[in-house]
Amino acid sequence: MNRQLSNIMTSWPDTLSAVLGILLFLSPWLVGFTWEPNAKWSAHIGGAIIIGLALAELFAFKAWEEWINCALGVWLLFAPWVLGFSEHTAALSTHFIIGLATIILAAWSLNMHGANHMQSGS
Repeated sequence: MNRQLSNIMTSWPDTLSAVLGILLFLSPWLVGFTWEPNAKWSAHIGGAIIIGLALAELFAFKAWEEWINCALGVWLLFAPWVLGFSEHTAALSTHFIIGLATIILAAWSLNMHGANHMQSGS
């Protein structure tokens, strides 16, 4: 039971990442940029990947999953300019905020798991 409680306590960044992924996936409807196809598809694909990685991390932490989240976060920061929807404030803001939060949470999770592995001697 202690191990399960420990997993729950150390997996909050992954849970929050899953929530961010859901928000990103739904953001074209929630924020109102369904009419912008590049922004919409970027949100759907990015959100689905974040959700999938976060769920995988909840079951078994792998550092490479967090590194993919970092790369995806960087992509979300630059996607508005690369895909040509930077003039759409709602889509730009959504991608930028969720991208930055994804990078921060992935780095936090890597740090937390690294500290836990060092403490347990693994």
